Amino acid sequence: MNLSLRDIEYFLACVEHGNLDRAAAACGVSQPALSKSLQRLEADTGLALLDRGGRGLRLTSAGLAFKGHAEKLQAEYRDAVRHAMELRVGEAGLLRIGATGATVDSVVTPALQRLLPQRPALRVQLTQGLSDDLNDQVASGKLDLAVTPIYADVPATLHQELIKEDTLCVAAARGHPLAGRRKLALRDLAGQRWILPRPTSIARKALDALYAEAGLDLPVAALEVQHFSRGTLALLAESDLLAVLPQSALGAGMDIAVLPVALGKPLRRSIALITRRATTWSPLMKEFRAVVMGGVR
Repeated sequence: MNLSLRDIEYFLACVEHGNLDRAAAACGVSQPALSKSLQRLEADTGLALLDRGGRGLRLTSAGLAFKGHAEKLQAEYRDAVRHAMELRVGEAGLLRIGATGATVDSVVTPALQRLLPQRPALRVQLTQGLSDDLNDQVASGKLDLAVTPIYADVPATLHQELIKEDTLCVAAARGHPLAGRRKLALRDLAGQRWILPRPTSIARKALDALYAEAGLDLPVAALEVQHFSRGTLALLAESDLLAVLPQSALGAGMDIAVLPVALGKPLRRSIALITRRATTWSPLMKEFRAVVMGGVR
């Protein structure tokens, strides 16, 4: 067997686009050249990797199993090329980081504020997105690492390292009628409208679970957000809405109060550094990790 990295690249492009013409255009080759590459790869492996029936391309069961190995080969090759480049330029190089809306300002940007002055030649590509998408990009080698909230177990190909835990709280504007109370139960919040994370978020699921355990109707979201931006916090401070959000999102000088709600058990959200298992850690990745793990309180 004599696998070609180019054939691997073309195969993965076909999987991504699901169509020979689109995959050929993405790779900058002709459709016949791409077809020959697929035939060569299937001959080398002795496997039928793609079903070409119908209007598109679909992975066979053997192709699905091979896809994981192909992604690993491609990611390791990209690592080797990039690390060689870093050695040629004195380890300045490029660092590709993923962050969610919840982590870009609270974790990643403060880390870069420390790291960039130490590395004048450092270039950073910062990709912001949702946790699942960032995990996929780390797994495929498109990102070196990502900083995301932990919503579920990450795939086996990835490694997660806890950076910090946020305590979640119920908050409202300082002028809200409930803000003057010394003690509140969930029942006291009945009828209120909320700014809430998306239903798939760990904070939303935890809050809904508390309401369900108490036999109460679930809180009603007047606004659903992916993360609490400054604009969202300003809206909270000027409205009669409630919100469940990380306490770390509340800065000094905000007209927002944490409500003394007896939740029964603390609600927490974990933030983690996500990397690919068996990746070769570049000096820049190690430095970013050291700054993140040492600089977050």
